[in-house]
Amino acid sequence: MDLKIDKKITLIKKRLNQSLPGWDSQKKMAVMPISPVTQLAFIPPADAKLAAVAIILFQEDNKLKFFLTRRTSNVDHHKGQISLPGGAKDEGESFEDASLRESEEEIGVNVDLDLLGELTPLYAPVSGFLIHSYIWYVKERPNTIINEDEVESIHDVDLDELQDTNVLSTKSVNVKGLNIKVPSFKFDSCTSWGATAMILSELKDLLAEI
Repeated sequence: MDLKIDKKITLIKKRLNQSLPGWDSQKKMAVMPISPVTQLAFIPPADAKLAAVAIILFQEDNKLKFFLTRRTSNVDHHKGQISLPGGAKDEGESFEDASLRESEEEIGVNVDLDLLGELTPLYAPVSGFLIHSYIWYVKERPNTIINEDEVESIHDVDLDELQDTNVLSTKSVNVKGLNIKVPSFKFDSCTSWGATAMILSELKDLLAEI
Protein backbone atom coordinates (compact mmCIF):
# COMPACT_ATOMS: atom_id res chain seq x y z
CA MET A 1 0.00 0.00 0.00
CA ASP A 2 1.34 3.41 -1.01
CA LEU A 3 0.33 5.74 1.81
CA LYS A 4 1.37 8.77 -0.24
CA ILE A 5 -1.08 7.87 -2.99
CA ASP A 6 -3.82 7.02 -0.51
CA LYS A 7 -3.38 10.45 1.07
CA LYS A 8 -3.54 12.13 -2.34
CA ILE A 9 -6.78 10.31 -3.16
CA THR A 10 -8.24 11.48 0.15
CA LEU A 11 -7.23 15.07 -0.63
CA ILE A 12 -8.67 14.90 -4.16
CA LYS A 13 -12.00 13.64 -2.81
CA LYS A 14 -12.08 16.38 -0.18
CA ARG A 15 -11.29 19.08 -2.78
CA LEU A 16 -13.99 17.82 -5.14
CA ASN A 17 -16.57 18.33 -2.41
CA GLN A 18 -15.69 22.02 -2.15
CA SER A 19 -16.41 24.92 -4.50
CA LEU A 20 -14.99 24.18 -7.97
CA PRO A 21 -13.16 26.60 -10.30
CA GLY A 22 -15.48 25.66 -13.16
CA TRP A 23 -15.50 27.93 -16.19
CA ASP A 24 -12.42 29.88 -15.08
CA SER A 25 -10.43 26.67 -15.54
CA GLN A 26 -12.34 25.21 -18.47
CA LYS A 27 -12.02 28.27 -20.71
CA LYS A 28 -8.20 28.13 -20.64
CA MET A 29 -8.33 25.24 -23.12
CA ALA A 30 -11.25 26.41 -25.26
CA VAL A 31 -10.79 26.06 -29.01
CA MET A 32 -12.02 29.60 -29.66
CA PRO A 33 -10.67 32.76 -27.98
CA ILE A 34 -13.08 33.56 -25.16
CA SER A 35 -14.81 36.92 -25.18
CA PRO A 36 -18.16 38.10 -23.77
CA VAL A 37 -19.67 37.07 -27.13
CA THR A 38 -17.99 33.69 -27.74
CA GLN A 39 -18.58 32.71 -24.11
CA LEU A 40 -22.30 32.60 -24.88
CA ALA A 41 -21.73 29.54 -27.07
CA PHE A 42 -20.92 27.52 -23.95
CA ILE A 43 -24.24 28.22 -22.22
CA PRO A 44 -26.25 24.99 -22.54
CA PRO A 45 -29.70 25.32 -24.14
CA ALA A 46 -32.71 23.79 -22.45
CA ASP A 47 -32.72 20.95 -24.97
CA ALA A 48 -29.01 20.12 -24.71
CA LYS A 49 -28.18 16.45 -25.17
CA LEU A 50 -26.92 14.83 -21.98
CA ALA A 51 -23.69 12.86 -21.59
CA ALA A 52 -21.32 11.59 -18.92
CA VAL A 53 -17.62 10.75 -18.95
CA ALA A 54 -15.34 9.00 -16.48
CA ILE A 55 -11.90 9.95 -15.22
CA ILE A 56 -10.79 6.61 -13.78
CA LEU A 57 -7.80 7.01 -11.50
CA PHE A 58 -5.74 3.93 -10.71
CA GLN A 59 -2.37 3.01 -9.22
CA GLU A 60 0.42 1.62 -11.36
CA ASP A 61 4.17 1.67 -10.70
CA ASN A 62 3.56 3.77 -7.56
CA LYS A 63 1.89 6.46 -9.66
CA LEU A 64 -1.67 7.63 -10.22
CA LYS A 65 -2.83 7.30 -13.80
CA PHE A 66 -6.05 7.66 -15.80
CA PHE A 67 -7.41 6.48 -19.16
CA LEU A 68 -7.79 8.47 -22.35
CA THR A 69 -9.03 6.90 -25.58
CA ARG A 70 -8.67 7.67 -29.25
CA ARG A 71 -12.07 7.57 -30.92
CA THR A 72 -12.54 5.72 -34.19
CA SER A 73 -13.88 7.22 -37.40
CA ASN A 74 -17.09 5.21 -36.89
CA VAL A 75 -18.48 7.31 -34.02
CA ASP A 76 -20.97 10.11 -34.63
CA HIS A 77 -19.07 12.88 -32.85
CA HIS A 78 -15.41 13.92 -32.40
CA LYS A 79 -14.09 11.32 -34.84
CA GLY A 80 -10.46 10.38 -34.23
CA GLN A 81 -10.09 12.66 -31.23
CA ILE A 82 -8.62 11.87 -27.83
CA SER A 83 -11.38 11.63 -25.25
CA LEU A 84 -12.40 10.31 -21.87
CA PRO A 85 -14.48 7.13 -21.72
CA GLY A 86 -18.11 8.18 -21.88
CA GLY A 87 -21.16 8.91 -23.97
CA ALA A 88 -24.83 9.80 -24.06
CA LYS A 89 -26.99 9.25 -20.99
CA ASP A 90 -29.93 6.91 -21.45
CA GLU A 91 -33.40 7.98 -20.41
CA GLY A 92 -34.00 7.24 -16.72
CA GLU A 93 -30.30 6.65 -16.11
CA SER A 94 -28.22 8.71 -13.68
CA PHE A 95 -25.13 10.54 -14.92
CA GLU A 96 -22.99 8.46 -12.56
CA ASP A 97 -24.37 5.20 -13.96
CA ALA A 98 -23.94 6.49 -17.51
CA SER A 99 -20.25 7.17 -16.95
CA LEU A 100 -19.77 3.64 -15.61
CA ARG A 101 -21.84 1.96 -18.33
CA GLU A 102 -20.02 3.80 -21.10
CA SER A 103 -16.64 2.94 -19.56
CA GLU A 104 -17.58 -0.72 -19.62
CA GLU A 105 -18.98 -0.54 -23.16
CA GLU A 106 -16.01 1.36 -24.60
CA ILE A 107 -12.99 -0.03 -22.76
CA GLY A 108 -14.35 -3.01 -20.81
CA VAL A 109 -13.82 -1.65 -17.29
CA ASN A 110 -16.03 -3.82 -15.10
CA VAL A 111 -14.79 -3.53 -11.51
CA ASP A 112 -16.01 -1.77 -8.39
CA LEU A 113 -14.89 1.87 -8.50
CA ASP A 114 -14.95 4.41 -5.67
CA LEU A 115 -16.60 7.71 -6.60
CA LEU A 116 -14.42 10.66 -5.57
CA GLY A 117 -16.63 13.39 -6.96
CA GLU A 118 -17.82 15.34 -9.97
CA LEU A 119 -16.28 18.18 -11.94
CA THR A 120 -18.24 21.14 -13.30
CA PRO A 121 -20.54 20.17 -16.19
CA LEU A 122 -19.35 21.46 -19.56
CA TYR A 123 -21.43 22.24 -22.64
CA ALA A 124 -19.73 21.34 -25.92
CA PRO A 125 -21.32 23.57 -28.59
CA VAL A 126 -19.87 21.58 -31.50
CA SER A 127 -21.71 18.37 -30.57
CA GLY A 128 -24.49 19.89 -28.46
CA PHE A 129 -23.77 17.71 -25.42
CA LEU A 130 -23.83 18.86 -21.80
CA ILE A 131 -21.07 16.69 -20.34
CA HIS A 132 -20.99 15.59 -16.70
CA SER A 133 -17.56 14.35 -15.60
CA TYR A 134 -17.11 11.90 -12.73
CA ILE A 135 -13.84 11.00 -11.07
CA TRP A 136 -13.51 7.37 -9.97
CA TYR A 137 -10.73 5.47 -8.23
CA VAL A 138 -9.53 1.89 -8.08
CA LYS A 139 -6.24 0.77 -6.51
CA GLU A 140 -5.00 -1.41 -9.35
CA ARG A 141 -5.21 -0.85 -13.09
CA PRO A 142 -8.43 -2.55 -14.21
CA ASN A 143 -8.38 -4.92 -17.16
CA THR A 144 -9.46 -3.25 -20.38
CA ILE A 145 -11.05 -4.57 -23.57
CA ILE A 146 -11.39 -2.18 -26.49
CA ASN A 147 -14.72 -1.82 -28.27
CA GLU A 148 -13.24 -1.58 -31.76
CA ASP A 149 -16.33 0.15 -33.19
CA GLU A 150 -15.81 3.13 -30.90
CA VAL A 151 -12.24 3.06 -29.60
CA GLU A 152 -9.06 2.86 -31.64
CA SER A 153 -6.63 2.84 -28.70
CA ILE A 154 -6.33 3.32 -24.94
CA HIS A 155 -3.73 5.60 -23.39
CA ASP A 156 -2.62 5.44 -19.73
CA VAL A 157 -1.71 8.98 -18.68
CA ASP A 158 0.28 9.74 -15.54
CA LEU A 159 -1.53 12.28 -13.35
CA ASP A 160 1.84 13.96 -12.73
CA GLU A 161 2.08 14.50 -16.47
CA LEU A 162 -1.18 16.47 -16.43
CA GLN A 163 0.26 18.67 -13.68
CA ASP A 164 3.47 19.34 -15.64
CA THR A 165 3.31 22.79 -17.26
CA ASN A 166 5.45 21.45 -20.12
CA VAL A 167 2.47 19.48 -21.49
CA LEU A 168 0.66 22.73 -22.33
CA SER A 169 0.94 23.18 -26.06
CA THR A 170 -1.02 23.99 -29.22
CA LYS A 171 -2.28 21.74 -31.99
CA SER A 172 -3.24 22.57 -35.57
CA VAL A 173 -6.79 21.39 -36.27
CA ASN A 174 -9.37 21.97 -38.98
CA VAL A 175 -12.39 23.86 -37.63
CA LYS A 176 -15.15 24.57 -40.15
CA GLY A 177 -12.70 24.50 -43.01
CA LEU A 178 -10.10 26.66 -41.31
CA ASN A 179 -6.75 25.36 -40.06
CA ILE A 180 -6.21 26.93 -36.64
CA LYS A 181 -3.98 26.38 -33.63
CA VAL A 182 -5.84 25.41 -30.49
CA PRO A 183 -4.69 24.88 -26.87
CA SER A 184 -3.79 21.29 -26.10
CA PHE A 185 -2.23 18.91 -23.59
CA LYS A 186 0.64 17.15 -25.34
CA PHE A 187 1.04 13.98 -23.30
CA ASP A 188 3.72 11.38 -24.02
CA SER A 189 1.32 9.04 -25.82
CA CYS A 190 -1.40 11.37 -27.15
CA THR A 191 -2.54 14.97 -27.52
CA SER A 192 -5.83 16.17 -26.04
CA TRP A 193 -7.73 19.27 -27.12
CA GLY A 194 -11.31 20.54 -27.27
CA ALA A 195 -13.90 19.53 -24.69
CA THR A 196 -11.72 16.82 -23.14
CA ALA A 197 -8.87 19.30 -22.61
CA MET A 198 -11.33 21.77 -21.04
CA ILE A 199 -12.45 19.08 -18.59
CA LEU A 200 -8.88 18.11 -17.77
CA SER A 201 -7.97 21.77 -17.28
CA GLU A 202 -10.29 21.96 -14.28
CA LEU A 203 -8.79 18.76 -12.86
CA LYS A 204 -5.30 20.18 -13.39
CA ASP A 205 -6.17 23.35 -11.46
CA LEU A 206 -7.74 21.34 -8.62
CA LEU A 207 -4.63 19.19 -8.30
CA ALA A 208 -2.47 22.31 -8.12
CA GLU A 209 -4.30 23.24 -4.90
CA ILE A 210 -3.54 19.91 -3.20
